[in-house]
Amino acid sequence: MPGPAVRDVTRWTWKALVLCGALGCSAEPELAAVVDVDAGGEPGPAPTTCASGSVWTEATGGTGATMAPGYACRSCHLRDAPSVAYYFMGTVFPSLHEADGCDARLAEPSKVRVEILDADGQVRLTLVPNSAGNFMSTTRQPSFPLPYRARLVGPDGTSRMMATPQSSGDCNGCHTEQGTQSAPGRIALP
Repeated sequence: MPGPAVRDVTRWTWKALVLCGALGCSAEPELAAVVDVDAGGEPGPAPTTCASGSVWTEATGGTGATMAPGYACRSCHLRDAPSVAYYFMGTVFPSLHEADGCDARLAEPSKVRVEILDADGQVRLTLVPNSAGNFMSTTRQPSFPLPYRARLVGPDGTSRMMATPQSSGDCNGCHTEQGTQSAPGRIALP
């Protein structure tokens, strides 16, 4: 039976491959094993940041298109404001582990695009984040059959595409501070 270090390297290799798959990169299993940062046990969560130093609160930021960056938009809207529970909603951040409510303050939000692609890889919708990093479609149902994938295009034209087809448009539901459902964390600029 292998010792603890071998099991940890295997666990880290798997996590590196899951992360790499979510980011759309490729990795050979033998290269992923170099990710073994601490064979002594499971690390804690990644440090949470707020690069802008500005955090939205309802008292200071109010409601509207720039409200609550990072929170699961559609879930909240379905509960509290169904008429504006748009199908595709989320936040683009400058890095993977930004705190809930952190105002993204993207340098050039008008040059950032969230492209929604259908099952055939055709761009069906292009969304542009606002000054807080929030983006949203204008309809409550998609206008094409699901599943879809999203591609994030940064201001310099570099892009990153989701590896796994999705059927929920509540992007921040998985792209949380630490990430859930194999998401590596926030929707972060490439």
